[in-house]
Amino acid sequence: MAVFQNWLKPAGASFDHLHKQLVTIDERGVQTELELSRLRANPNLYNEAAVNYAGYHNLVVAENEHAIAFAGFGHRYPTLEVFSKSEQSNPWDHSPAELRAMSDLVHACHAATGARVPTNEEWHHRPRDVDLPMPWRIMLKWRVSTLAGFEGGTKIYLNTIDPWSLRDRVVPRLLELRETGAIATDLAIGSEATCAPSSLRYNGRHDDVVTQTEP
Repeated sequence: MAVFQNWLKPAGASFDHLHKQLVTIDERGVQTELELSRLRANPNLYNEAAVNYAGYHNLVVAENEHAIAFAGFGHRYPTLEVFSKSEQSNPWDHSPAELRAMSDLVHACHAATGARVPTNEEWHHRPRDVDLPMPWRIMLKWRVSTLAGFEGGTKIYLNTIDPWSLRDRVVPRLLELRETGAIATDLAIGSEATCAPSSLRYNGRHDDVVTQTEP
């Protein structure tokens, strides 16, 4: 099941409106297969290659008790990533507090993005036929660039906003929104976030996991 939404025509909506979709597919995509092969080799993959890396490189934009958001890397478009810290892989198994934490961070990231930026919201979760634990995460992709032909021949995609510039745009806006009460007031923003290593608990090894260290 693919869950996503489009905001404005450049993000794939048929006209300028908020377009939410659920699409059932009969096989896993290439990206999921690659993730699974890497996850089998390293069960702590999403901590080490995502959240820990973001913390080490000062890319975390906001955090609360049950979720964390950071400026993403390795995407075709500027992307804000929101990860659940829950031990549960399935969104429907999250507690009400964990669901609210994810909702608060996703709402805050959308509010900081603003209504004029075409945006895709993608939900990523464990497929039902997969027995490996995977964290629920949501990507907000800013569709602010257009493929021009260079990418097709080279498979190199130019991202017009680097992760640190994305962080610098989002964090001040989040602080403004929190000050006015427009987003959840319990968010730790920017340098306020604890960025504890291996804060994602999806793999059940958060108490004894060996964390990756920054060289």
